[in-house]
Amino acid sequence: MSNLARKLERKKVYDTTEYQQQNQPQIKRKLRITSGEKFLYFSTVVGLVFASYLVISTFASIYIVNSEIHTLERSISAQATNNEALQLQVTELSAPDRILYIATNELGMSLNDKNVKVVQN
Repeated sequence: MSNLARKLERKKVYDTTEYQQQNQPQIKRKLRITSGEKFLYFSTVVGLVFASYLVISTFASIYIVNSEIHTLERSISAQATNNEALQLQVTELSAPDRILYIATNELGMSLNDKNVKVVQN
């Protein structure tokens, strides 16, 4: 019986602690953000916005410069083609046979071999 009395006594102790825990008012804690945390969040957001602005503006300027480079490369290749065509035309027009033909037929000149002088460039 002594065991039974101790069990009942223990049960009463546990029952009273459970009753006390149930009757205590629940304290609700509000999660408050301190002013330091607000400043950190705000500065982080501002930093992210500024960093994204820098990245976007850098990519935009790179794109503009890249398009200008491509435009200049196209104009350089067109000018190189034009220069090659003009160089070929100079070569054709400066042929000695053509000059001799124009001099004799159109200008009425005659070739005197004793009076010919060769000029080197």
